[in-house]
Amino acid sequence: MCDMRTAVIVLNWNGYELLLECLDSLMKAKGDFFVVVADNASTDSSAEKTAAWLESRGISHRFLAEGEEQGVVARGSEVLFYSLKENYGFAKGNNIAVSLAMQSQPERLLLLNNDTEVEPDFLTRLEEFQKMNPGYKVLTPLIFFNSDRNKIWNAGGKLSMGFRKYYYANQGREAVKESIYKPITFVTGCALYFSPEILDEDGRILTERFFFGEEDFEFSIRMKRAGIKMACVMGSVIYHKVGSSINKSLAPGKFYIHYLNRFIDVRLNYGSIFYRVWSAIYKPYMRRLLKRQNCPPWYERSFLNRIYSDARNKNCVTAKDFRDALQGGWSGVADRPLRVLILSDSANDHTKRWVRATAERGVEVMLFSLNDKDKEFYSRFSNVRFHGFSIFSSIKNKRKNGAFEKLRYLKTVSALKRCIKEFKPDILHAHYASSYGLIGSYAKFSPFVISLWGSDVYSFPRVSPVHRYILRRNFRKADILLSTSHCMATEASLYTNKKLGITPFGIDVDRFVPLAASKRDDEYVVATVKNLAHVYGVDTLVEAFAIVCGRMPGKNVKLLIAGGGNSDVLEARCKELGIADKVTFLGKIPNDTIPSLLADVDVFVALSRMESFGVAALEAMSCGKPVVASDADGFREIIKDGKDGFIVPKENPEAAAEKIIDLLNNRELISTVGKAARESVVTKYSWKVSVDTMMEVYDSILCKKQTGK
Repeated sequence: MCDMRTAVIVLNWNGYELLLECLDSLMKAKGDFFVVVADNASTDSSAEKTAAWLESRGISHRFLAEGEEQGVVARGSEVLFYSLKENYGFAKGNNIAVSLAMQSQPERLLLLNNDTEVEPDFLTRLEEFQKMNPGYKVLTPLIFFNSDRNKIWNAGGKLSMGFRKYYYANQGREAVKESIYKPITFVTGCALYFSPEILDEDGRILTERFFFGEEDFEFSIRMKRAGIKMACVMGSVIYHKVGSSINKSLAPGKFYIHYLNRFIDVRLNYGSIFYRVWSAIYKPYMRRLLKRQNCPPWYERSFLNRIYSDARNKNCVTAKDFRDALQGGWSGVADRPLRVLILSDSANDHTKRWVRATAERGVEVMLFSLNDKDKEFYSRFSNVRFHGFSIFSSIKNKRKNGAFEKLRYLKTVSALKRCIKEFKPDILHAHYASSYGLIGSYAKFSPFVISLWGSDVYSFPRVSPVHRYILRRNFRKADILLSTSHCMATEASLYTNKKLGITPFGIDVDRFVPLAASKRDDEYVVATVKNLAHVYGVDTLVEAFAIVCGRMPGKNVKLLIAGGGNSDVLEARCKELGIADKVTFLGKIPNDTIPSLLADVDVFVALSRMESFGVAALEAMSCGKPVVASDADGFREIIKDGKDGFIVPKENPEAAAEKIIDLLNNRELISTVGKAARESVVTKYSWKVSVDTMMEVYDSILCKKQTGK
């Protein structure tokens, strides 16, 4: 048995499940070692989950935060969980962990990915080889795919003239003929075993020039130049959880960062003359990769121009570069922004959110609206142009969906064509299938996207055969159809055979948050935020609230109704029921005031007769409020009855009242369901996730992929 003490460093970021599987295999390994888990500011409860796991197995451990590491020395085989203040990326995170580990004076160090599992003798095999071959200062085990433990991922590799080749990649165990080791000039950062003497003068093992990726390539270049010998020890085996089909799809941000890292690395390490030749050789290869994605020629050129330009002008790739690239998709890593011409109502809050979010992702936007309101909102964004009409305001009642009134929209088609000629969009996107879908269909522009919002598919086609014809025609003309919910996509399938992608209306969970209440403890507040149109069932809520008041005599019960529309009939009904003094009609309120309104609300109620998604309910849930909703399709999709809200039958005031009373009489239930509601929205309906999904749709259109999900 070897007595060489090793510090095993495992970097973690939001991957506690992988981490625990890695630690589980490590704890079964032989040898004298301790473990440093360097956590890059995870937000997935990695620290808590790991602590519970270590406690349950009786494994010696200590938890410390960055700034508390001075003088910390590992005892025996304990696990040190080291919480870093921020996500430093792969290189810096590992370097900080190395500094902590060196306080325990290990004879060897091992950087190990958290998505690996190890054979019990993997470390002793490395140690034995190191003892017998002290000239090799850097070693790596033989790495297999975890998904197929007979297929080799790599056995190190060869580095030559700025290119890398893995040894034995995708081959079986029988391909390895060397019984002991193979000399290598390239080693992956997945499992890097080394002597402390190769640390640089600042005690670092990896360059911090690149936030993520390229560290192993740059490390191998330095080792080769310094004449440091490296080897793969064939008897030491680990398994890497990399998908065997990982290269079948091309993620734009990762593609960009990977090659930007590589180009900068080669330019800085090999010199400008070599770099010019090398980068010229690489360009046809990258063109082939882009062509496989069916990118349009203009975009292929634009994308490559961006990489080559940035590689000439940058000496590092920062965390911001990395995050911007991954967030922006194809449109975020070209040398000119994606251009999207959006057809939508400028006064609608959803339009404002989509335009703002798209513009904030670096997309150039032109908004074409049948409304000319709220120009000042769109003028805040330097990359948004506005083209509005007064068509909506001149139509007395556009909610009646008159077919002849819809024909008035066609007056704007010639103006839209002029906008297309001037703006030169890459994508034409109509939000709302009937009105804006109709206008867009006559523009004869491709790619043409239609997003369904609700009444355009639930109500509009049911008015008459002419309306159904208009909707079907619009669907035929669209290249891509998108729905905010699965139930709406099912409804749309009555009028088209095309597959619909799902792009939900997300909630800004950083703005819609639980706030402290300012009301008295003896107040019981029920509220809704819905338009007062018949379809939204506010009349049912009024009837239900009257029942609540009758069954909670002497209680200070209030109902707040916020929403645009004529309230005369509803107010008259409140007087008839004797509850007028308990009901307040607030009218339409600005969306950004809703969180403060909900702060004093105990129960949020939404009893729509038809609902395609339920944004108002999600906003209330995000604010930690229990929701009582009707069994309309949209609510049943977003609420798990009895867990994060309650579902009651449509047009059933009695059932709604019973559930409201149950909640008002049980503060603990309000709190429990409210917390579950908040967690559900954050997990599944975050606005960021929704915008990411829409950007993925735009990416897929650029690359001509199937967008149905």
